[in-house]
Order: sequence, then C-alpha cells, then structure tokens
Amino acid sequence: MFKDAIREEIISLNTYPFASVRIKKAKSTRLFLNKEQIEQLKNHKSSFGQTDTYFRDMFIFSCYAGGLRFSDVVTLQWKNYDENEQRIRLNIRKTKRSHQFKVGQSALEILNKYKKETSEPDDFIFPIISEANFFEQSNEYQLKVIGSKNVLCGQKLRRMGKELEFPFSLSFHLSRHTFATQALANGMRIEYVSKLLDHSDIGTTQIYAKIVNEELDKAVEQFIE
Repeated sequence: MFKDAIREEIISLNTYPFASVRIKKAKSTRLFLNKEQIEQLKNHKSSFGQTDTYFRDMFIFSCYAGGLRFSDVVTLQWKNYDENEQRIRLNIRKTKRSHQFKVGQSALEILNKYKKETSEPDDFIFPIISEANFFEQSNEYQLKVIGSKNVLCGQKLRRMGKELEFPFSLSFHLSRHTFATQALANGMRIEYVSKLLDHSDIGTTQIYAKIVNEELDKAVEQFIE
C-alpha cells in the first residue's frame, strides 16, 4: 500500500517508514488482468454500495485510457474531456507534463455513463472527491485527500478481487500494467504505448514488452504440448 502511494506520488519517499531497509528479493513480476478478468470485473455487481462501482469503473477506465494513475483519474474534470474530439487533455500530477490522448470506445462508454445534462466543466467525472474548491486548496491538502481516497479504493478493489477469486491482490496500479500489456499484445507500437503511459524512458515500457513475449511463449508451449 505504501509503495503504491509512493508510485502515485501521493506520499513522499521520505515518509516511508522502511525506506532505509534493504531486503534482497527476487525480481518482481508485473501483474495485470487478462481480457477475461477485465470482463469479470466489468460485470461484477458489488453488494457493498455505490462507491465500489465508482472505483471499479475508474479502474476499468484506466485500463482503456492510457493507464492513467489513480491521482489523475480521481481528479479528472469534465473540462479535461473534449466531447467533440473525444479527447482527454490534462497535466499529469506526477510528472507535471501536459498529456493528451483520444478516448477509445470502451473508455467512452464509461464517460457517457457518468455524463449528466447538469454536468459542469469543473465537476469531477467520477464523484469521489466532494470538495467544490479542491484545486484552491494547498498541494499538501490535495495529496492528503487523494491519498485517503486511494487507500479506500485499494480496500474496495482487493475485496472485489477476492470475490472474483483473482490469483493476485487487485490494486489500482494494475490498471496501468493491464493497459500496457493489452496494448502491446494487440500490436500497438511500443513508442506509442510509452507515450500514452507518459514514460520518460522507453526502457521502462520495454518491461511490458518482455512480459507480453513471455506470455506468447507460454501460449506456444501449451499449443505444441
């Protein structure tokens, strides 16, 4: 949970209580959802309230919207979405870079689900943050609010993952991994995937390409057995 928050830059590395601890560990594996698991999550009906649905839809949206981080999805406003061009424009909170991309059909369906006739440009797309003057608050306050929502989202997603019997702990950051691996598996050029993920170094994106190649190797091995 701490590491997810650090990745999102919701908390500083300096506040991580185990920052000075160095534990030798095996090479980490980047987990992601396959197409079947994405569909299972899409169709999941929670009995724990509407907030679960909001977080689930945010996760699915990220899977189809360039793997946007939680901090960017939860603060998306309708003014970030150009309905005529079907394009999202925003400044990435982590990198401070300007970012834009065209919205595909699956992500568009989620946007249409939340768009109301009464929606205003300054309204949040996903009704998680309630403060109308959120962006007028200090950066410290914004990070605190985003952090608390991220923790709640993680709790909700983990419960959904358990209910669906996923073989891993579901967290929002997996939506980013899922977008990258699915995009590469579907033939998107790695430079484009890197751009959509807002990676400054294509070497980071190549990690996902290696995962896709390993999955293809497994599929071939199963086929020829």
